[in-house]
Amino acid sequence: PHTFVSLGRLGQRKGTYDLIKAIEHVKIKTPDIKCYLAGDGDIDRCKQIVEEKKLENNIIIVGWADFYKKLELLKKSSVLVLPSYNEGLPMAILEGMACGKAIISTTVGAIPEVVKEENGILIEPGDVKKLSEALIGYCMNQEIVERTGKNNIALISTRYSMDAMHQKLAQYYNNV
Repeated sequence: PHTFVSLGRLGQRKGTYDLIKAIEHVKIKTPDIKCYLAGDGDIDRCKQIVEEKKLENNIIIVGWADFYKKLELLKKSSVLVLPSYNEGLPMAILEGMACGKAIISTTVGAIPEVVKEENGILIEPGDVKKLSEALIGYCMNQEIVERTGKNNIALISTRYSMDAMHQKLAQYYNNV
């Protein structure tokens, strides 16, 4: 219940450094918090910061994750975290939702169109305090995490699945 995953390029644009700071704060209340950081990018810099802050037991830097590694990480985690500064609609969020994970992300790009109160928590980019509060909130209430995950599976099934997309395309063709 205290395990999170972040999938995407490691670095400033994806909010990786904010997430590391937030976990440093959350660790005080939830010493067993764990977060997997998976992706390419500033891997060495992230490892250095994690070591400097003595967070090796809390933050595991995975590096690049292929499809099977992503699934393994999503199975180990209860929440997907993506505190990005700039996005369109990240596949990582849709993948996390499809796997029944609660979402913590930011109010950028198309994310607010998909992540609502019933299926995640949105914060402003760079707001480490709110990110910390969101992490703690999910750590402290597994029932909400589970309900949110179920909501995400339902949402993906009805709006973003292959069947849903095929139905939308069929409607467009019928209208033409």
